[in-house]
Amino acid sequence: MNEFHGISVGTERRDFGLLLSFKAVGRLTHEDYVVVLPIVDHVVSQNIEEDIYVLIDLTELKGWEVGEVWTDIRLASQYSEQFTRTAVIGCNRWQRMMSIIGGWILGGQTRYFSEAYAAKHWLNRH
Repeated sequence: MNEFHGISVGTERRDFGLLLSFKAVGRLTHEDYVVVLPIVDHVVSQNIEEDIYVLIDLTELKGWEVGEVWTDIRLASQYSEQFTRTAVIGCNRWQRMMSIIGGWILGGQTRYFSEAYAAKHWLNRH
């Protein structure tokens, strides 16, 4: 039986700008990125003058296909100037390490959290 996997994307207008949220579930594949990348491209291109805050929930992520780690890095570098703050919610050491590496690539500020409440609170403190 195949296990469910995918990336959900949400947007929400806030007083401080746009909140772009991601939730990764299972072991991500190339097809997961093929679906989500055009959505991210559209959202960013339509909000080019706005601050974009990002919330990434990795608590149900099991991993990636090998090539998709590079897709994540490419995505982070492509949008690095548009993302003002990025909060990463995770539940283990390798997710923390990936968020640190991603923070080096992203512009703005990136922080790792183990609780959703703390991550959302930090994003709201602009």
